[in-house]
Amino acid sequence: MSTQFSVARPAVFSAQWDAKAETPLRAVVVGGSGQIGGWLFRYLAERGHQAVGTYSSQAFSDLIALDAADLDAVTALLRAERPDVVFYPAGFTWVDGCERDKARAYAANLEQPLHVARTAADLGARFVYFSTDYVFDGVKGRYSEDAPTNPLSVYGQAKYDAEVALAEALGDRLLTVRTCWVYGPERQGKNFSYQLIRALEQGKPMTCPSDQISSPSYGPDVARAVLLLVEAGASGLIHVVGPEIMDRVRFARAIARAFDLDESLITATPTAELGQGAPRPLNAGLLIDRLESCKPGLMRSLDAALEDFRAKLGAPELRSWLAPALTTRS
Repeated sequence: MSTQFSVARPAVFSAQWDAKAETPLRAVVVGGSGQIGGWLFRYLAERGHQAVGTYSSQAFSDLIALDAADLDAVTALLRAERPDVVFYPAGFTWVDGCERDKARAYAANLEQPLHVARTAADLGARFVYFSTDYVFDGVKGRYSEDAPTNPLSVYGQAKYDAEVALAEALGDRLLTVRTCWVYGPERQGKNFSYQLIRALEQGKPMTCPSDQISSPSYGPDVARAVLLLVEAGASGLIHVVGPEIMDRVRFARAIARAFDLDESLITATPTAELGQGAPRPLNAGLLIDRLESCKPGLMRSLDAALEDFRAKLGAPELRSWLAPALTTRS
């Protein structure tokens, strides 16, 4: 798979984020109820774009129902909307579940997005696919976009195979974004940070792998960076993750401190003792030199992002939109 990357209009990156986009887009966000998709959908509106977002299982009043496995429904939606760009932050991301159900893993992470992408391309639209650091084996760590891939799990292999198939089908109409360990405020409240906060607030212990290393990535920042890339006409492959690479225990303890919770409840256990169904790339993490060369500082540090996480949970304009993390709603 080619790892090339290009930005057609880099001057767009100099615009203020709170300004409207230079050229309004028509967009479809497949998976607009998810932790990245939700922010994409919201930020598209803030930037003056026209967007339609979809959900699969959990309904939201501002989104429409769509089963990506229903190829006729997908085709009908895209033909009706005639988008300039289709974002696809959907998929089957439960790593152990993918290991047990390879057919579902490939259907959700490769076959369905490939159909959506081909239909979008036939209509002249661009396509944005979200991949993962699980395409690497975690031996060397700190991977650039050009580093050799070697997936260990069904999930990682399905994602890599999708990267290849989409690149072959779409060429420069494709932007592939690799991200990992996404955390922060979201509509469904399902990500690791929510699980951790809720457990610690209830005084329950939380076991974290001591030897899994990667890049914590703040969901709102991922969505913002990806939208700016799309506005700039970007294509190819790019890593969009947080600037720090750390182990899961350090990550968890930082979240606990940010929310004034008892970090002593977090216990460190080697991956080999956790009985996880799928192998993990232990020494992973992604480099963002390519993103930094386009726009430095888009991805905030963990501490700065956690401060924003807490602020967003308490923001009046977001109270009815975000899932609460703390019962005190602070």
